[in-house]
Amino acid sequence: YSLYARTRLGYLFYQRQVKKARERYPHGHSTPQPCRFPGVKILPIPVLSNNYSYLVIDTGSGQAAVVDPSDPLAVQAAIEEEGVMLEAIFCTHKHWGADLPVHRDHSGGNAALHQQHSSCKVYGSALDAIPELT
Repeated sequence: YSLYARTRLGYLFYQRQVKKARERYPHGHSTPQPCRFPGVKILPIPVLSNNYSYLVIDTGSGQAAVVDPSDPLAVQAAIEEEGVMLEAIFCTHKHWGADLPVHRDHSGGNAALHQQHSSCKVYGSALDAIPELT
């Protein structure tokens, strides 16, 4: 796991896999269904080749948080489709070191989403050096 998650070789392998997946599945890898609870809607967003981000919506206020926004375009599209205000980004962890050009996987969309939604907060572990952490 460390070889894949924390080295340049792992990052290069990851980039290759993402490119292949985007060619094979140009519209995402699956069609998940949202979950609804009283006052809450959880929308899974297919990202990259085999992962999900989750948009968690407070249906009463129209406020939302996103979990692991690896693909900012897919997440932003869901935010716009749902008509919600992004208030928080939660990152469970990230892969690869700060010396690599982008931090994809779980935290890849943090910078772009934080730039578009400047009032939102970014939460995650300082040990993982999550981008845009507030």
